[in-house]
Parts: sequence; C-alpha cells; structure tokens
Amino acid sequence: MRFYKIAALLGMLLLIAATSDCQMNRDTPTLASKLPRTNDNNLIGQGQQPSTPVVISNPFNNQAVSDLSIVADPDNTTCNQISFLVTLTASTVGSTGYQPVKVRVLENRLGTPTAVAELTLLMPVSGGSLHETIGFVSAVSSTGSMNNDITISADPDNQLKETNERNNQLTINAACQG
Repeated sequence: MRFYKIAALLGMLLLIAATSDCQMNRDTPTLASKLPRTNDNNLIGQGQQPSTPVVISNPFNNQAVSDLSIVADPDNTTCNQISFLVTLTASTVGSTGYQPVKVRVLENRLGTPTAVAELTLLMPVSGGSLHETIGFVSAVSSTGSMNNDITISADPDNQLKETNERNNQLTINAACQG
C-alpha cells in the first residue's frame, strides 16, 4: 500500500513538473503554493492573487547581479525525499516580478547520478527564500540499503547569471527509515 502512495505522489510531482514548463495561470492552486514568503506582508507573499499579473524579469544589462543558493534541511530528508531551502538574493534595485528557478534532484544509482525529480519554482527578483520538500521513488530503498546519496541542484542548466555559481548544488547522505 505504501508503494502505491509513493508512486501516486511521484506521478503527481511529474505532472506538476511537466506543467511548470508551460505558461502558468494565476488561478492554478499549485502555483500559489510555490510563491515564496517575502519580508513584506503584501498579497503575493501570502500566496494570494495580486491585482497585477506576474512578471518574469531579467536583469536589464545581462550582468550577474544576484545570487542563488541552496541549503539542505537534514531533519526532514530521508532516502526517498529531500527537504531544502532555496534563497535568491535581491536583483537590481527596482526590479519586480519573479524569476523561474529549476531544481533537479539526483540519486546515486550504482555509482551513477540519475535524475529522479525536477521542479520549477518562481522566486521574487526582489529576493526571498522558499522551503520545499520533494519526494521520489528511490532505487536504494528497494535494494535494502540503509543510506542514499542525494544531490540537489538549483539552476542546473546555468540559466541565471549569478555572482557565485558554486553554492547551487549540494549532496547529502540520507538514511532510509525502516
């Protein structure tokens, strides 16, 4: 029964990931859950509809002016789910809108890093953080191993121009609970 729940969760994640590459409608419930909290108390930070449309923004001069970083949440990470915090520092002064950020999860399968999940998050260009947990079907748990090396990578295809590209990826050795 647990396998079916995990498979259903993976199916839903794949469906969400597939639709995230498309133009998202502001009325989509999954989009509201991906809007990060910001320091101000406006409607956008609360995951509610603003009176203006979402604007995807790029730096005006194509130079690196912001930084993206990722930090693991080991207390909520297991061999078949990873929990993490993605932070985008503020971009150019006066920039508004959201920056799409792709996050990819890799599992070390027989010594080969294999992509097991991918998600696109919308981060405010004015800066902010987003805590996320991604579950996936792990090959390690089916082999009876007690540990799993999971790599999480923000902006794996280097689509964002950043001041520091070295803080976008990390690997964590997660314990299987059984």
